[in-house]
Amino acid sequence: MQTSYRPPENLPLQGRAGDGPVVISMPEEPKDYIVWSMASLYFGNPFCLGLLAFYFSVKSRDRKMVGDVAGAKSYGSTACCINGWALALIILSIIISIIMVAVVVSAMSNHASHYYGYYPGRH
Repeated sequence: MQTSYRPPENLPLQGRAGDGPVVISMPEEPKDYIVWSMASLYFGNPFCLGLLAFYFSVKSRDRKMVGDVAGAKSYGSTACCINGWALALIILSIIISIIMVAVVVSAMSNHASHYYGYYPGRH
């Protein structure tokens, strides 16, 4: 038994009109923002917003595991919003802290120059 392989003749080797890439749309899984929530919980947690965001992230992940895509999107959206507010408050508190330190250092240096200015011989 001798068999020889011949390529099929009905498959075109040259492209024709209508040939093109095939695009398959995959359903996008809802995001749960759990990493962002953990970072918000660990690094800042203003007004316990990090804990609240972490709670909604876990709820979103649970809904996704059950198969409730709409519930997972809702909880994930809430977690994203809370994380955004927590991040804004963290950044605002850092900026206010830097301004407060600059004002205190400036006032102390101003006070020290006036204090040491009264004693002769000290420069």
